[in-house]
Amino acid sequence: MKTIIINANVITDGKILKNHAVHIENGQIILVTPDNLTGANAKIIDAQGDYLSAGLIDLHIHGGMNHDFMDATPEAIEGIATYHMKHGVTSMLATTAPAEDSETFAFLETFTKHANSDPRYLGVHLEGPYLNPAQCGAINPNHIHALSPSHYEALLNYDCVKRVTAAPELEGGLAFGTLLREKGILASMGHTEADYDMALQALEYGYNSVTHLYSCTVGLHRKNAYRHGGLIEAALLHDSITAEIIADNRHLPASLLKLIYKCKGKYGIILTSDAMRGAGLADGQITKAGSLARGQDVIIEDGVAKMLDRQAFAGSVASGDRLIRTMVHEAGVPLPEAIMMMTINPARLIGLSDSIGDVRENMAADLIVFDSDINIKKVMVKGTLQHEVENASKT
Repeated sequence: MKTIIINANVITDGKILKNHAVHIENGQIILVTPDNLTGANAKIIDAQGDYLSAGLIDLHIHGGMNHDFMDATPEAIEGIATYHMKHGVTSMLATTAPAEDSETFAFLETFTKHANSDPRYLGVHLEGPYLNPAQCGAINPNHIHALSPSHYEALLNYDCVKRVTAAPELEGGLAFGTLLREKGILASMGHTEADYDMALQALEYGYNSVTHLYSCTVGLHRKNAYRHGGLIEAALLHDSITAEIIADNRHLPASLLKLIYKCKGKYGIILTSDAMRGAGLADGQITKAGSLARGQDVIIEDGVAKMLDRQAFAGSVASGDRLIRTMVHEAGVPLPEAIMMMTINPARLIGLSDSIGDVRENMAADLIVFDSDINIKKVMVKGTLQHEVENASKT
């Protein structure tokens, strides 16, 4: 049966189509029209003047609701997707953290068995383990691994791997970027000491994005009294490098969000939650960063995960709707452009812009309806209504 969503302010391609209708059939959008006539033999959903956009796409999620992908359980895979879907994310990459090899392979096996048929999952993002120990952040440095073909070939044998974050300055790092590009896997610079020149060199070898810009990346620094730019400056200056940012107003304050937007504009940014298992938990709760078996204790406080000594962040607890809200209310980004940063832009980056990420004919009917404060009211995945609330609240 056809479904028609009427009376919606449709956000598409960076603009708003006021009071439009979206026609859906067989999981796809078949028509976007200003005509709100319903006709017969169709299920009608009234958006009541709220906004409608493509579902949000998050290419970097570790967990939520006390689940982490490194738990390597079907319950974690389902629980994480369900939590973030309720906050508007209809497509995501399940993201690993450096761990014992046995944990990583256990997750990849579990994901392959239980998630490949879930339309909410696009695949897996390996955040490491090929990172620079000097920029490990909250990651256990004992789990960082040197680049060696015998090690990474085993990981890349899994077809579900769609993105890898690595430090290109490591021995073999540039060749690794070329290999990823040849395999159609997105190569991203992150947890890295790469300076400006290395970043541009890495770009030539296939690294075309930065993982959580400013976090565990190098900016302006001195060498023998001379100033040198870092990866941060390279990302801000060059349109060919896409900047992933954690727009939770904790990892990056409003001033830096505004700077990034001024430099990169509406096309050069993708928003990510980088959410760990603490997403959805109340302030004051102590949980684990990483797997329950081997992770380290962290506390959820002030809308972010912190190390117990409060001297550093230990991960994000953001959700997709919160990221959009922050960009609009704190960074002053127009709503249609903020939506692009979590729909069109990530779809393009991962090579899926012909099927997801926008509201137009022949695109997947992954859709969200939300109010002016970005409270999610309805979530549709492949044409099926998966979540609906009457009075959404900020979380």
